[in-house]
Amino acid sequence: MRSNDRGLSRRRLLGTGGGIAAAALLGSGASLLGAGPAYAVVDDSPRFKLDGNGDNPVWKKSLHANWVMQSFAYDNVNQHIYFAQTNSANTDPDRVGDLWITKTDTSGNELGAMALHNFGHGVSIGVEPYQGAVYLWTEWWTSTTGFGTKIGRFKFVNGATLEMTDGSIQDRTPSIADTVISPQPAIDPSTDRLWVRYKVDTDMPRIVGFNMSDARAGRLTENPDYRRAERALPSRGDWGTANPFQGFAVYGRYAYILEGAANGPSYISVIDLNGSGQSTVVDKWETTAGQSLTGREPQGMAIWLASGAARLAFGFHSNTDGVRQSSVFYKSEFV
Repeated sequence: MRSNDRGLSRRRLLGTGGGIAAAALLGSGASLLGAGPAYAVVDDSPRFKLDGNGDNPVWKKSLHANWVMQSFAYDNVNQHIYFAQTNSANTDPDRVGDLWITKTDTSGNELGAMALHNFGHGVSIGVEPYQGAVYLWTEWWTSTTGFGTKIGRFKFVNGATLEMTDGSIQDRTPSIADTVISPQPAIDPSTDRLWVRYKVDTDMPRIVGFNMSDARAGRLTENPDYRRAERALPSRGDWGTANPFQGFAVYGRYAYILEGAANGPSYISVIDLNGSGQSTVVDKWETTAGQSLTGREPQGMAIWLASGAARLAFGFHSNTDGVRQSSVFYKSEFV
């Protein structure tokens, strides 16, 4: 985290909707994140059953480069997966934030790849099939820490190398706060919305959503005609340090958060987007998927729509004798 990270400004706080008056918060000195101002209402939807049935369509697949899988998302029109990978062994300061994007079929067999230079860590990725092409939404414009400071939208081109400064990249960073730290995109294909997880300070994450038509056009502001919903996400404290955030997905009214460290337990939490503050629907549910994987580490979540059904997919990186591999599991039942 950068040492100059700032919290919400007074202007931002007074402009945020919610059940507790912002002015009262400022006067009382109460924790902003704990109070959790929220904005708007998300239509009701089913919620995935975390202990329900599922499957494992991708098992120990090697991707384009022998780099660490960080996230993935589905092209639900053409039934492809796009994986983002980072080079955890990099020591070259000029290569900080380099990513590989590997395109596969839904079983993880490689179909193509694209190199991104100085973009970020690849924590989350969105895939947008649009007018016969596929556009990717990723963190972009890396900081010295290796995490992106903006969100970029660009066309996937097999075999291409895209530099951070390329003019074809569209800046799609939300303009919703004085401070937007490490913005990370995900697309909910069931509602056609872009969701962005970001921080306003250390351990103060939030999430905000926009219709894809507005996001595509760059209308990513606090204007109530564009911003569909926003709320605080739970802070984690020391537990979060030991079990880092590893990805998220949104399906309708609910956000799903993946957490955990390598060679340790992995957790999924469920957030009601109509809730606020530290509230959760399911908190830290442990998944035992992929327990036999060597060096098992949770990496990425996505919504997969296939055969008329929705699936909550989540991934794991593993390392077998120096060969890095990717596995994907999913849940398909609802509560």
